[in-house]
Amino acid sequence: MPRFSDSNIETDAIIGKGIDLDELFDKRIVIEKVKIQPTKFPGKNASGMRMQMQVVVNAQFNNAEDEEGDFFFKDENGLCIGQRRSVFTGSDNLMNEMQKAQQSFKEYRTNKGLQPKDFIVFDTTITKIGKMFHFT
Repeated sequence: MPRFSDSNIETDAIIGKGIDLDELFDKRIVIEKVKIQPTKFPGKNASGMRMQMQVVVNAQFNNAEDEEGDFFFKDENGLCIGQRRSVFTGSDNLMNEMQKAQQSFKEYRTNKGLQPKDFIVFDTTITKIGKMFHFT
């Protein structure tokens, strides 16, 4: 009898206990999944959208990239080792940077001859400069 895990179906559900964005500032994290959807609290930002991210905190990192271009340690399934958390933000700047980064990462993978992916897992640090949030 086949196992569901053999179907190669990936859920788009974001897992992990919620964490406030400000708890992630200036910490190196891995972003594994992102959903950008209309906000449930209109009027909070210009776009009317919100972003939910599945992040990995307490990840460990290599000094050099692996064959996939990643710097984080992975388990036997190729997933980042660490604690998964869920975070919401209405930051238009972070959403814009995320969309631009994903396009750039897709071009990077294509240029390296790697398989294209809908979402590229990456590590980053979120910083707050004044009232603006940025990926670094």
